[in-house]
Amino acid sequence: MSAANPRDPRGPKKKLIEVALPLDAINRAASTEKSIRHGHPSTMHLWWARRPLAAARAMLFSQLVDDPSEHPELFPSERAQSEERERLFALLEELVRWESAGNSRVLAAARQEIRRWTGDTSPVVLDPFAGGGSIPLEAQRLGLTPWAQDLNPVAVLLNKAMVEIPSRFEARSAVNPAARAAHLGEAWQGFRGLAADVRHYAEWMRAHAWETLGSLYPPAELAEAAGSGTTPVIAWIWARTVPCPNPACGVNMPLVRSFKLSTKTHATAVPEFAVGDKDATFKIAVNEGEAPRATIGRQGATCIACQQAVPLS
Repeated sequence: MSAANPRDPRGPKKKLIEVALPLDAINRAASTEKSIRHGHPSTMHLWWARRPLAAARAMLFSQLVDDPSEHPELFPSERAQSEERERLFALLEELVRWESAGNSRVLAAARQEIRRWTGDTSPVVLDPFAGGGSIPLEAQRLGLTPWAQDLNPVAVLLNKAMVEIPSRFEARSAVNPAARAAHLGEAWQGFRGLAADVRHYAEWMRAHAWETLGSLYPPAELAEAAGSGTTPVIAWIWARTVPCPNPACGVNMPLVRSFKLSTKTHATAVPEFAVGDKDATFKIAVNEGEAPRATIGRQGATCIACQQAVPLS
């Protein structure tokens, strides 16, 4: 992007990104992000081809800041231009670090540098294929006005959650009574008020959902070898069931393409039927021979109780 400088009527100026960048520092910061597991948008939803935040931040900054060579009136010699470029590189190297995402001093310096060459009007950044939202999020962080769109509704939801909605509640106090009582008279900085409300009402919704649905998710009974007793279930795997058309059977047969739960530990789900039962119960077996065969495929289904073949129709 090479935009006209509102302070110079001579037209477009060559930007920093068109001349040189501290690529090693940017690549290091982008690589470091892969191991971030707290506070990174990737933990909210795994998005394919997600652009590193550090790269998006560097790209936006260097597209808006003029290269010193375009201002001989300020930097008359090559040495002066080189020194100014190194100063910008130092700021950019600090800006792309993960720790700088919430560093008000570094962000203020970057915003001031952008305003120096773009004027007082906040540039608008349009991302027509916003995806995981890296560019709109970093544009907002740099004090720019982001506009984002995407055909995928999941992408739209991500951008709303990261960019649009939080910006409405910056520096506003929480509304839930517990947080207000705990922070009586204190100022709410950033998005802490919104975060406190999200935590409070998410816990409220979880508690009410458990009252209604908890009986459908019973704890698992541990085998004696595993210590006996019960333990909460980490994940449930659901399968469609249809009544077996065999009049002598009639069980609700699960349609499953694989009963394998883990290829590393060779764990499988083993269905069991008691006499007269219409529904299967399942136990988890580890290293106990071959896993049960799939009950659904391209040719049709097989009843797991009576082994009758059932056409897809």
